[in-house]
Amino acid sequence: MRICSILILCLVSLTTVLITQSDATESLFSYISNVQKGDEHDEHDEHDEHDEHEDENHEDENQLKLLSHAERNELGIKISTAKSGVLRNYITLTGEIALNEENLVHLVPRVEGIVLKVKKKLGERVKKGEVMAILESREVADAKAEYLATLEQLALAQDNYNRNRKLQRRKLISELKLFEIKQGLLEVQIRNQSAARKLNALGFSDAYVKRLPKQSTANLTKYQLVAPINGIVVEKHITLGENLSPAVSEFAISEGTVLNNESSAYVIADLRTVWVNFDVYPSDLLQIKKNQTVMISSNDGIANTKASISYISPTIDKETRTALIRSILPNPKGQWRAGLFVTGKIQVKSRRARIVVPKTALQNDNTIFIVTKDAYVLQPVKVGKSDEFQVEILSGLKRGQAYISKGGLILKAEMQKSLFAEAGHSH
Repeated sequence: MRICSILILCLVSLTTVLITQSDATESLFSYISNVQKGDEHDEHDEHDEHDEHEDENHEDENQLKLLSHAERNELGIKISTAKSGVLRNYITLTGEIALNEENLVHLVPRVEGIVLKVKKKLGERVKKGEVMAILESREVADAKAEYLATLEQLALAQDNYNRNRKLQRRKLISELKLFEIKQGLLEVQIRNQSAARKLNALGFSDAYVKRLPKQSTANLTKYQLVAPINGIVVEKHITLGENLSPAVSEFAISEGTVLNNESSAYVIADLRTVWVNFDVYPSDLLQIKKNQTVMISSNDGIANTKASISYISPTIDKETRTALIRSILPNPKGQWRAGLFVTGKIQVKSRRARIVVPKTALQNDNTIFIVTKDAYVLQPVKVGKSDEFQVEILSGLKRGQAYISKGGLILKAEMQKSLFAEAGHSH
């Protein structure tokens, strides 16, 4: 009996122990589960905070605080308003300034002679009628002598006719005799007029011919080279102090040298206008028309100027495979000098776009700084057509919106500098 009681007590104790262990295990499992849930919750909170922080950083990377007016001026930053504009396409040509050959005179002597005096120098300005040089010519002497001789003969013939006309009125000579005398007078008049025209052909004016009887015999052999236009001496082939052979060179004529009518003594140019000659490839030629405006510029400090196309060559050069086009350029100050290389721009197309901005506003990654109330924001945009200075914006920028049109690269550098400073501070 006693043994049975002891066995029952043992079983009760064992049952109590097992129940206690089960509750402890359940509590342990519950604790572990709660810890894991807490860790997961903490990780989720940290992840959300990290995402929010990244978004904030991304926004900061694309914007910069507004600068003051003074700071913008110092950095050369310009703010503009987005609006429509016209895109213009040009053909750019290379050209050269040349003398206007329609206002160019090669002063050539009309007689053969010896150069006695050179009066005008290279680069000197001359007026129409001024004496350029003096020659001594046997041909001139003969022409003047012929005129003076016929002039004397004419005076005698006229006096003879006048006396015989008086005699005929008194019936002392016949009308037939007076007619023969008059005929002789007309013949002398014709010879005199012919001699005067010969002097005119040699370059002597009517006024000079009339004064010829009063000149000294020493001047009868003199021939004057006279400027036919107002202009500047751009070439001079008469050289002082040189003794050359009678074989005349166009580029070296000196005092004492025989000068003939195949020798160009001076070249005089009226430089109030000059030619601008451009070479154009056939592919561009179809877009160019006469009277089109061409903007002419140089790299020599001369202000840009406009001219119109006055000539288009009907042929293509066999060597260069280009055609010549020409403009006449006003040159009142004489700054456009022959031989100067220039650039010409001819507008061939134009179209209006809803929004255009200068190329200086566009970053390399097709972004533009938008000006908001608080910051400059780097905004991606979609670009369209462009010309030399402007680009069309298809999206990303609205009409009337303020943007940075100049100095965007400086703002971008300031933005990156600010980001580096913040990154260093955070560490």
